[in-house]
Amino acid sequence: MALATGPVGGLYPTMTATAAIPVDTHDGTHDFDFLHGAWRIRNRKLRAPLAGSSDWYEFEGRAVERPLWDGQGNLEEYEATLPDGVHLRGLALRLYNPVAKQWTINWSSSTTGTLDPPMTGVFSDGVGSFYSHEDYKGRPIVVRFLWTSSGRDAARWEQAFSADDGASWETNWVMDFTRTGACEVVELRHYVLHPGQRDTLIALFDREFVETQDATGMPVIAQFRDIDRPNVFTWLRGFSGMPMRAASLAAFYDGPVWQTHKHSANATMISSDDVRLLRPVRPDSGFVLDEARPAPGSTDVPAGLIVATIYTLSPEVAAGFPALFDQRIAPRMAASGAVPFAIFETDASANTFPRLPVREGERAFVWFARFADLASYDRHVAAMANDASWSDEIQPMLEQQLSAPVEIWRLTPTSRSRSFAT
Repeated sequence: MALATGPVGGLYPTMTATAAIPVDTHDGTHDFDFLHGAWRIRNRKLRAPLAGSSDWYEFEGRAVERPLWDGQGNLEEYEATLPDGVHLRGLALRLYNPVAKQWTINWSSSTTGTLDPPMTGVFSDGVGSFYSHEDYKGRPIVVRFLWTSSGRDAARWEQAFSADDGASWETNWVMDFTRTGACEVVELRHYVLHPGQRDTLIALFDREFVETQDATGMPVIAQFRDIDRPNVFTWLRGFSGMPMRAASLAAFYDGPVWQTHKHSANATMISSDDVRLLRPVRPDSGFVLDEARPAPGSTDVPAGLIVATIYTLSPEVAAGFPALFDQRIAPRMAASGAVPFAIFETDASANTFPRLPVREGERAFVWFARFADLASYDRHVAAMANDASWSDEIQPMLEQQLSAPVEIWRLTPTSRSRSFAT
């Protein structure tokens, strides 16, 4: 990841030329498919490269990898906080050239705001090797990236420098990627049911539609009863990206389980097309599915209350609203006991499965908070009512950003749902 200025020890060189690149003849369009999704990253970094140092330090990071052009490209958003407290944000754009049969990796960071020249290379025998000639502290060097994967849920990236034109190499940065289970695309689904049919649908859903959706690559994130609307069923499912969404939905809805039970499910519903297509606002703001789901046949309802808050934004303010939320709104909510644990915004991508409509033409910002019980939520509401900073300043400012009233959904998990308990 070549940045013009390194946050610790000047690690990142300025690119000046392109190194000699290996030649490969296979179609590498999908070589980076293993990387799509959300990851936790353990970083190990050499403090002083090419100085005979053995002083390494470690820090944690996160990344979300989104496919482009059916795999011919991908976009990485990377975030980490370094040991000295510096917050690093990076972006990698990887593109495959089908004529040259080579990948290029283009990097930028929040410290520069510019796109560096590319690293170039290919995958061979499961290893991606990428090179460039660069200048590091006045010395001409060759930089090498190595990419490897260990199955679906683990990957490694290594950066090495050579001061002798590739005769020897010193590795100075290693990233070990572990898939988090977070979803980069989420459907928030809100069904209105015939009176008295909610428990019927939940029993069918929890018995037949949980593991069978997971098996197609679209995990069921959570299922809820709305405590204020007895005829509403709310649930969420996730996808690693929009191409996977189309394939997974087709596999499930054309598959035997849905075909067997669809008439029973549809008979409970008045409407099922109130669906928001969302994406995490930041790589670390999605649902992390590390919590085990209650086993089939479970009847105990998980404790706790999940509150979803939906802001429908005026289009002209949508791009800047996440920063406003982080700086002004979230701190007041957290001070009163409503700590956001997942934050999303509308994914404006084209609906890749038109058989299931989604809401279009709106810009929503959705955040989730958890409470131990209804009494805890009531204490939060009372605290906000007595918060003069909120009522006199922040709330009026928020209302100016909105094109519709705020929606607040108070939800309790079903017996097969994750509860997102701390």
